[in-house]
Amino acid sequence: MNGASERRTILVTNLNPEKVDEDKLFNLFSMYGNIVRIKLLRNKPDHALVQLADGNQAELALRFLKGATLFGKKLELTSSKYPNITPSPDTREFAGFNLNRYSNNASKNYRHCCAPTKMIHVSTVPPDVTEEEITAHLLEHGTITNAKLMEVNGKRQALVLFENEEQATEALVCKHGSSIRGSVIRIAFSQIQAI
Repeated sequence: MNGASERRTILVTNLNPEKVDEDKLFNLFSMYGNIVRIKLLRNKPDHALVQLADGNQAELALRFLKGATLFGKKLELTSSKYPNITPSPDTREFAGFNLNRYSNNASKNYRHCCAPTKMIHVSTVPPDVTEEEITAHLLEHGTITNAKLMEVNGKRQALVLFENEEQATEALVCKHGSSIRGSVIRIAFSQIQAI
């Protein structure tokens, strides 16, 4: 990655306008960097602009999400000719949003970046939650073929394997930032592909 790139805004096309909103796009693109702004293009309902914090993060998103399927549509991504999304009433601001995944010292998060996979990693799981509760929380998004609760460094986490990448992607975009027993869960694609 060249780092010098100031192309930090991505044009996303071929979206499913009935099912996609700014929050779902945030959940997907925040896998690859901090989101600054998102704008759904009202005159082209299957288009959106997503501005990330820098060009490296935008390049990661372009590389890993090009051709991913979301709500039955294969996403098309290109660098936008506009470096920034101008703030306006129809633009959602996400700078400083607590679900952005990359803090100043979060370079370790980049090593977990990958294209959508069938396996999702669920973190910040409440201590007394069961596998059944986690799968019930995610089940509406597809067929879960396996799930496993574990403890890593004293924190409860889960791996959940879906039948295919599209189902796992839908679960991530719909449930990242949702609550189980009052605890806000975080979801990411997992590079581990078997439980």
